[in-house]
Amino acid sequence: MKRKCVKDVSKKIGILLLSVALIPLLYSGIRIKDAIWLNEAIANGHNFSDKFSYSDLYTSFLQGGYKEGRPVKEMAAELEIYLKRWRVIGLSDEGGVFTQKTMELPIDLTYYAEPSRDSHITVELKQGETIAFLPNPQNSYGEIGYGCIGLPDYKQGWRCVRPFLKEGEYEELEKLPYYYIPLSDLETVYWNYLEDSLHTENQQKGEYEFFIRYLRYCDISLYEHSLFVSPDLSYPIWDTWDTVLLSVSIVLFLAGSILLLLSRNEWAQDEKRKINGAA
Repeated sequence: MKRKCVKDVSKKIGILLLSVALIPLLYSGIRIKDAIWLNEAIANGHNFSDKFSYSDLYTSFLQGGYKEGRPVKEMAAELEIYLKRWRVIGLSDEGGVFTQKTMELPIDLTYYAEPSRDSHITVELKQGETIAFLPNPQNSYGEIGYGCIGLPDYKQGWRCVRPFLKEGEYEELEKLPYYYIPLSDLETVYWNYLEDSLHTENQQKGEYEFFIRYLRYCDISLYEHSLFVSPDLSYPIWDTWDTVLLSVSIVLFLAGSILLLLSRNEWAQDEKRKINGAA
């Protein structure tokens, strides 16, 4: 009786483990699908896989620029001038969705002297502080080089940008220094801004597609003018988390399979004993 109970428990646990093993696989599949969708949203008709060659003209203006590995912070002010000449990304939109000028930070923001969390901290803004999200009332989409619209670094996931001003601060943006901050933090801030501004799911999805590109406006423009291929022009289809999820799924699958095999073996031995006993 005890043997039968253990066998039944092993079988149930084995089936449970096999079922749970599907969860990490499904989650990884969702992550891959999202990455593909985000890459399509960023590209928006561009083909970033085309052969890339640096512009000798702009490279010479920037003393080698990205091509020569010049630190982004050193050439940020020059790059900002070119980016503003190439395109105006926002106009006045009084009464529209994007009239909000300040917001409370949903997370802490930390700016660094270099594109690394181990480097010197230059500015810290705390969650709940009110910032000047759109400091220029004539530009309802934001300012290149300020806040969320940063320059891409050589290191994936980092922006070189002037930090947000706090509410009530009125310094000239051109006089603010450039620092580094993780792109993921700026994405969180911008998405929180959108959620406060947009009230329907369809609005949010459509605008999120636009602002995924918008946060990478500088990346796309630099690519179009043959200055730099930003590592943030695409999301990795497979990353470390997907490897972890696959590993967990394999472990659960193997554990469940072993328990089911042991249970089946116990059942076969019991049947053999019954046959021998009957004989």
